Amino acid sequence: MKISMLVTILLGLNIYASDVRGVSTAQFTTEILLTIGAEKQLVGTANLWNEIAPELKEQFEKIPELSKRSPTKEQFYELNPNFLTGWKSISTKKNLGDIEELEKNGVEVYIPKTLESNSLESLYEDILFFGKKFNVETNARALIEKLKKQVELIKNKNIYRKKLKVFGYDGKEDFPYVVGGGAIGNTLIEIAGGENIYKETSFGFGNGQWEKIIDSNPEVIVIIDYDNASSEEKIEFLKNRSPIKRLEAVKNNNFIVIPLNYISSGIHVVKGIEILSDGIDKIRNKNRE
Repeated sequence: MKISMLVTILLGLNIYASDVRGVSTAQFTTEILLTIGAEKQLVGTANLWNEIAPELKEQFEKIPELSKRSPTKEQFYELNPNFLTGWKSISTKKNLGDIEELEKNGVEVYIPKTLESNSLESLYEDILFFGKKFNVETNARALIEKLKKQVELIKNKNIYRKKLKVFGYDGKEDFPYVVGGGAIGNTLIEIAGGENIYKETSFGFGNGQWEKIIDSNPEVIVIIDYDNASSEEKIEFLKNRSPIKRLEAVKNNNFIVIPLNYISSGIHVVKGIEILSDGIDKIRNKNRE
C-alpha cells in the first residue's frame, strides 16, 4: 500500500495505482495497456474493430469483453470500475454518461491525447500516463523508446524520396469518409513518404468531397480495412461505381489496404508506417516504368 500511495501522491490521482479497476473502450487503448502489462487491473474491454494482436490474445481473452461496440451502462457498472479510457464518444450522455456523471459515480475518465492530435508525441504521452496510472511505468518507457527508434529508422529511409499524393478512404458512397489531417493517420502517411490530400483539415476522420479528390488526382489510395465493409467491397465500389473511377490511381490499382488499428494511434503505428511505406514505394517504382 505504501508504494501505491506514493505513486498516487506523485501523480495527483484519486485512485491508488494498485487499486485501478479499468475499462478500455477502444482497441488501441486496450492493446497499449496489455503491451505494458496492465491486464491484471483491466476488468473489461469493448470496441474491437480488428483482430487483437496475436501476441496479446492470451492476455486479452482473460478479460471480459463487454461488447464489440459501446457497452451499456448496466454492463459497465456491473464491473464496479473506477477508471475509464477509450474513444471520446464513450463518455457522452448517449453512451456511458458525460464525464461529470461518471466522476460522480466514482469513475475517473482519461481521454487519450492522440484522439485530438496528429503528433506521435501525444501517443508517447498517453503510453506514459497509462504506465504511471497502472504502476508499470518502466514497461511504458521501454515501449516508448522502442517505438521512437523504429519510427526514426523509417523516417531516415524515406526522407529524400519523392512524396506521392495520398487519398485515405475509410468508406461511404454518397460522400467519401476520409483520413484527415487532425490525427495520427496523417502523420503515418507523411512518415511513409506520402502527402495526404486532406492534410489541411482539423479532423482525424471526416467527410470529404468526391470533387476535391478528382481535383487533387491522388497517386495512391489507402483503403482502411475493418468490419464496416470489406476492403474488397470498397475497392469494387471505387473501381466500378464511384465518381473517381476514371482516376489513374483507381484504374492502375494503386491501392494500399491497411487495417484501421494500423493507421490509428497505438502499438501498431510502426507496422502501419511500414505497410504504407512499402506500398507507396511499389507505386512509386511502378510509376517510373
